[in-house]
Amino acid sequence: MLAVKGHALFEIDGKGGVVNSHTGCLAPASETHFFEGIGDNSHIIIDIPNIQLNSRLENLFEQPRYFSIDDNLKLLISYLDKESNNFDFFPEALDGCTLGFMASLHHRILGDKPENKIRSKLNINSITRFIDENLDQKLSVTQLAEMHHVSSGHFSELFTNETAITPYQFILKKRLEKAYDLIITTNKPLSIIAEETGFSNQSAMTHSFQRNYGHSPKHLRKY
Repeated sequence: MLAVKGHALFEIDGKGGVVNSHTGCLAPASETHFFEGIGDNSHIIIDIPNIQLNSRLENLFEQPRYFSIDDNLKLLISYLDKESNNFDFFPEALDGCTLGFMASLHHRILGDKPENKIRSKLNINSITRFIDENLDQKLSVTQLAEMHHVSSGHFSELFTNETAITPYQFILKKRLEKAYDLIITTNKPLSIIAEETGFSNQSAMTHSFQRNYGHSPKHLRKY
């Protein structure tokens, strides 16, 4: 979320902050978030899931975060705002601009330090077992990378090369599959299922269901 004018109060996973001309916000889809514009305000909300991010850029969404906006980022935000009407006719142009903006954020937040990459293979079966056994926990690429003694960027690249999806997408897929199974095979409350599958709350699970399956968890209980 980016501010064009004024400011907004923002909350992610229970943590509050302010989005204004100096500060922006990144909110992973799995985290519940709320915002309220204050006074005369205008904001840009960029919905990332429609864009195919590479594994390095997805590392930005390992956790909710606020980020500082420097003069160069302000120019990019101004461009996005002024050209927004054109993007209705050329959505692929918006995707390109968004990727460029995310690359700029990656450089500022995570850095672009080169690393010596040793080509190796990951034990995907072992990683899958670990994820399955810890779905009720907060799982991050950093955590998985540390277990394999490589950087987050290198782990993401290796994982994506072997599975064709990023670690973040894989973890979310596992959470959704487990939640789906529990919804149709048990009578557990949806709030408990959300907790057992690692979503921050029922609302976050519902949001992810609607994005990926096109319907809410309650829809499954009706049939």
